[in-house]
Amino acid sequence: MDAIKAFLPSGEKGLLPYYLFFVSIVAMGNALQNYSTLHYTRRLYNGRFVPNTSLPPAKGKFSPEDSVDVLKPVTPSEAEKKDVAAKDQVTPLAARVFGTYTFMAGIIRFYACYNLENESLYKLGIWTHVIAAVHFTSEMFIYKTQRFSGPQIFPFLAAYGGTLWMVLQYGHYVQ
Repeated sequence: MDAIKAFLPSGEKGLLPYYLFFVSIVAMGNALQNYSTLHYTRRLYNGRFVPNTSLPPAKGKFSPEDSVDVLKPVTPSEAEKKDVAAKDQVTPLAARVFGTYTFMAGIIRFYACYNLENESLYKLGIWTHVIAAVHFTSEMFIYKTQRFSGPQIFPFLAAYGGTLWMVLQYGHYVQ
């Protein structure tokens, strides 16, 4: 048990270092999972999409296939049709990019949990949570790639809870 305690960050000033340690390990594990399977990523990004037929045809340098609007969220009426092949937007490339960012955020949080008195690392730790909060919120409300259900609870709580906790505790840790 002493060997495990020696590896953990100091909790002398509070629980924030333990939280950052935990979410850093979870983030790095999630990142590695993104390289091996799309299953869990698809549970998180569970919005359904169909081709956007309202885009203009290819002309000159414009190609509808290059448009960020090439897919559109499925409407309730489209979802009822059996001939509509709705799919998510999770691809192996998207999973690897998400995994790479998540691993980087995990490393930053890992270093921050051991060095919360370091203003730069503390601020980077805050930014990893803010960026995650903005990402998950925009994916749900703007891009419609998420429908809020069980798998989305932890990322939202970690992103918003971590941001709030770190902002509120800034003066306690950074001197």
